[in-house]
Amino acid sequence: MNDKQWKQIQEQLPQGAKILRSYRAFEGDVRVIARLPGEDFETRYSIKWDHENDCPRIELMP
Repeated sequence: MNDKQWKQIQEQLPQGAKILRSYRAFEGDVRVIARLPGEDFETRYSIKWDHENDCPRIELMP
């Protein structure tokens, strides 16, 4: 992913969230692990490509 796509991902995260790491999952998508402000645990998001709008979108992992 390029800088523009990372910025689009960061804009979709809740305000103040900090990306801790990212990785490519076995299923082929990119996963982002973030820490929300005031939380002690990590939150996982899956990054899916929105082909209609030509941008990445995040989905909260269950």
